[in-house]
Parts: sequence; C-alpha cells; structure tokens
Amino acid sequence: MLDGKPMSREEAKQIVDELYRKMHERWKAKVNQSLFMKRLQEGSLPMGAIRLYYRNWAAFVLTINTLGLAVYYKQIDFLKKDLRLMKLFASKLVDEFGKPEPPGHILVLVQTGKALGLTEREVLDTPQLPAARALGDFHKVVVWDGGIGDYWASVVWEEAMGYFSQDWREALMKKYKLNLHDVIYYTTHYEADLKEHEGTASHSSIVRGVLEYMLEQGYVDERVGFGLEYCAVTPCDLNALMLQGVLDALGIS
Repeated sequence: MLDGKPMSREEAKQIVDELYRKMHERWKAKVNQSLFMKRLQEGSLPMGAIRLYYRNWAAFVLTINTLGLAVYYKQIDFLKKDLRLMKLFASKLVDEFGKPEPPGHILVLVQTGKALGLTEREVLDTPQLPAARALGDFHKVVVWDGGIGDYWASVVWEEAMGYFSQDWREALMKKYKLNLHDVIYYTTHYEADLKEHEGTASHSSIVRGVLEYMLEQGYVDERVGFGLEYCAVTPCDLNALMLQGVLDALGIS
C-alpha cells in the first residue's frame, strides 16, 4: 500500500498508467461485454430498457456532478497548494455546470432524454433501482470516508465513459434512428471526457494530472477498504450492475 511518501515523476506516471490499464481492462470485461451493451449495439434492446436505464443514469449524473462541488470544498487546502491544480479542477466544474449555459450538462441530459421519449420530470425525478443506486452511493462514501487521493482514483473511469458515450451515440443513431441533435448528451460527454474543448482540458487528462501530482508530492496515504486501485476499478463493476439491474427489472435475458 502507498504510505504518503513523495516519489519521482516517472514513478507516479507508472502508477497512474497502471491504474488506467486495470480500469480499462475491468471496463471491457464488465461493461463492454455485458448483455445490455451487446443488445444495444445490435439494435435488439427494447426502447423501454433504454428509457429505464437513462432515467436511472440521469439520477446518478445529478449525484456525481454535485459531489464534485463537495470535493472542491473538502480538498481546498490541498488544491490551493498549487494554483494550476485549482484551475484544472475549477475548469472541470465550470464545464459541468456552465456549458452550454447554466446549469450546464444537465440541459443536454434532459434534451437527449426527451428524444428518447422521456419527459423532463422523468429524467430528473426517477427513484433509482437498487442496482443503479449503488454507483452513486459508492462515490458518496469515497468522498466522505476515503482519502483525498481516493476520489481522484474513483473517477478515472471518466476516460472509459468517453468511449462508452461514443458507443451509445453510434448505437442510437444507427440502430434506433436518432439524429445527431438527439444524442447531444453522448456527444457532449465523448468530447468533454476525451478531448480538449473550448479551452478546457479533457476531464480524463485533468484526473490523470491531479493523480500524478498527488503521488509526486506524497499526498496519497492509502487506507484499508479504499486505496487507488480499489477505487479505480470498482465503478466498472457498479456500472455493469446498473446495466444488469435494468434488464432484471424488465425480465430481459
């Protein structure tokens, strides 16, 4: 386990690269190869399942985005040690809550929901399935009970989310006949998570940069039950749990 000792830039990069490798490996096995995604990409997933998933996903989005504000407050003493880091994190929050205009990405979340046949209230007010609630609850526990590095490790899957959004966009357009305007939520997240956009670094590059800096400075002190690797790969399992929970709720096998 890491014990909070400073390390070289090369050592920090190796650790972060390995985190991302393990995260992508778990994501591929648990999410990409799930029955839900296979049926979505072949166009055989009922629209009812897509709508139910999206409603549960939207509830998670509200949780994870607002948790970012809590993290900014909780970690302000760490962030102010390097104004570059503060700027990176602040730019990520501005992106989430300010673009295309306040209150931010929630607007495109609702827009794509409407294209799927959901009302604004269905997108914003859905009580989550237990299997869907687990992902948001995990992130809340990491923020409040984990070490400061655990939060950053817990969101490395934003990089996988970028490619996941691309898969959704392509499936909805090719198999379910939605247009580019309809799938704006997935286009927005593909670009935000993976590409520099409108002067803002990609979310994945921000997370990588903060993690490497924390390791170099010795700010990562792992605790039993948390730790960087655990926090990096567990969201992959919980995303898969949400997908399967939707299928189970509708009796799809």
